[in-house]
Amino acid sequence: MNHKSILITGVSTGIGLVTARDLLRRGFRVYGSVRSPLSEDESNDLAHHPQFTELHFDVRDREAIRAGIQRITDEGHHLVGVVNNAGVAVPGPIETTDEAEYRRQFDVNVFGLISVCQESLPLLHAARDAGHHPRIVNVSSVSGYLTSPFMAFYSSSKFAVEALTDGLRRELMPFGIDVVSVAPGPTKTPIWAKGREQTSGFEDNRYSHLIPQLAPYTQAAERGGVEPQLVADAIYAALTDKVPRAHVLIMKKRWLAKLIRHAPKRVQDRFFTKRVR
Repeated sequence: MNHKSILITGVSTGIGLVTARDLLRRGFRVYGSVRSPLSEDESNDLAHHPQFTELHFDVRDREAIRAGIQRITDEGHHLVGVVNNAGVAVPGPIETTDEAEYRRQFDVNVFGLISVCQESLPLLHAARDAGHHPRIVNVSSVSGYLTSPFMAFYSSSKFAVEALTDGLRRELMPFGIDVVSVAPGPTKTPIWAKGREQTSGFEDNRYSHLIPQLAPYTQAAERGGVEPQLVADAIYAALTDKVPRAHVLIMKKRWLAKLIRHAPKRVQDRFFTKRVR
């Protein structure tokens, strides 16, 4: 049995849940963060897996993160990887989205990620000293370099994740700790259903006529998305490859995303706004 341990934030659903299952199957010990305790019924395979430890913290709560890291320390397993997966997507117009909502976007996706990195790095340095090759994997998004209308807050938070990934990698290179990003495009996870419920920024204002378009758009994106197992496979590669790629984009039609990324801004404008009126 592999006694190397991995910390994954946000394992209750979606990419985090699938990645936790995948790493457990591959023999890792997994510490997974959740905001609320996982169900202990027989259908919850994580709760009953002997190599899984449930940590209770919200990435916005520094003291709770610290307590979770202390538990990993106390149990004495080498922490060789951190997967910053916890995230939220706040849709809405920049003009009308409530301040509390866009601050939550950054508190979770950016400042929470920083807190987890800072608190876990002493254990990663210790693992490196013990002869391991520690990794930090930040789950980013294609939205980390392409910005769609009404997803600017989410996109800007993921742009920040990309910048933090590059900066931290270059700071930690001398210490033998690698930092990479895995950037999914649309993925078949519950995030789309949650997005359909978040319409407050569109209500009772000049953007209200777009509300009927939200459900068809998110449903189509979900149907055309990649399976979360593909993301889990990329995370595993990022954690274990001898020299992992610094950035991995996982989506259908990657060529199109890369083409749009390098197109002039006015061309990008026309592409993203042709279906939004």
